[in-house]
Amino acid sequence: MSSTATLHETSFKITPLPTDFAERVRTTGRDDFGRVVEVTIAEGGEPVRDGLRRVAPGERVILCGFQAVPLPSAFAEIGPIFICAKSEPGPPLACGELPPGYFNRTFALRAYNAANEIIDSTLVNPDDAPSLIRRWLARPEVSHLHARFAGHGCFACRFDRVGG
Repeated sequence: MSSTATLHETSFKITPLPTDFAERVRTTGRDDFGRVVEVTIAEGGEPVRDGLRRVAPGERVILCGFQAVPLPSAFAEIGPIFICAKSEPGPPLACGELPPGYFNRTFALRAYNAANEIIDSTLVNPDDAPSLIRRWLARPEVSHLHARFAGHGCFACRFDRVGG
């Protein structure tokens, strides 16, 4: 099998937001940085990271700070995310697929190495994303990928190799 064939066969999975983070935020009303979180009523369409979906108008959501890249990386940053006010299971996700409706427009994709340094990035539309995600994860220097919503730059999710 050629390396080109391997590139096309590298599948991906979404690594969920840590459950303990979401539960800690719901229970304490504070994020990991000690800041009080904001519980609000959704206008509709807000992306919740724990459910990997867009919420309906009137749903209760929590706006809190989240750090997707750990210290000591120079790329560590704290940014806002929404989570569901009540715990709910995330959607069943097939490997190699994006959550339905979650990415509804162009988003930023960042490739990180094992030291959590950005080694590649681009804007991608949802229809082209699965192919690009598979290609980037096939590169040996890539450890994982992050997606960010292009408009506000907020963390959307992490992609990892299947089996990796």
